[in-house]
Amino acid sequence: MIKNKTILLVFLAISLYSNTFSQNATKVWFGLSAQARITREWRVSVGQLYMFNRGPLDWATLQNSVNITYRHNRKLRTGLGYQQSTAPFDQSREARNRLTGRLSYYGNLQRVRILHSFRAEWHFPERSKFEYRLRYAFRLHLRNWDLPYGARPFITNEFHYYLSGRPLSYRNESGERVARQSPNGLHAHRLTLGIRFSPLRRTNITVRFMRQREFNIGHKYRRINVEDPRNGKIRRKFNNFSAIVISTSYRFSL
Repeated sequence: MIKNKTILLVFLAISLYSNTFSQNATKVWFGLSAQARITREWRVSVGQLYMFNRGPLDWATLQNSVNITYRHNRKLRTGLGYQQSTAPFDQSREARNRLTGRLSYYGNLQRVRILHSFRAEWHFPERSKFEYRLRYAFRLHLRNWDLPYGARPFITNEFHYYLSGRPLSYRNESGERVARQSPNGLHAHRLTLGIRFSPLRRTNITVRFMRQREFNIGHKYRRINVEDPRNGKIRRKFNNFSAIVISTSYRFSL
């Protein structure tokens, strides 16, 4: 049994490695966070995410966050969060803020833990593609498999719905404007493969590979990545990227 679990871990590591380095311009992010349980129901956490674009010398963004969560029962949790993203070495870039409301529901299927997560976000100042973003995620992770350091591999599928972005002009083949509106719609998918383990008491380390792809579904006048027929320029290009994310979390005991 232990041998089979070790083989599974090796297989997941090889898959993660091959998927990561088959991508071009893979970003590298490092995260630090701390959590504390205030009461049996209330929990608070703070964190920082260091986002590098092309390598450890290209530090692009620092993201600070604070979150508070209410645990209704073993399955249902709600929460609120705030994030601010800044560019430490580019003072001309405006700080971006985000308020988030979260709803999470946990379930079990034998030795597999299932998580349904819904997030509603308000971004200010607004981004070109959206001001509000709705995110739904479905995650599966293994539990109670007696893996080394309590390791738990997981996979997450997440979809993003954009709302209230800056108006975009849509033109017909002759170049005449036929609509000017926000590109509201389902426009992004994220696939995450990762593994979480606990080498020390109250300490978790998570290593994951994330791949985002944007797309167009629905009405042609709600698209992003739109070509202007007058000059061939692309407006609101797809933001497709891959990222390796390494994060550490510590749980305080109050």
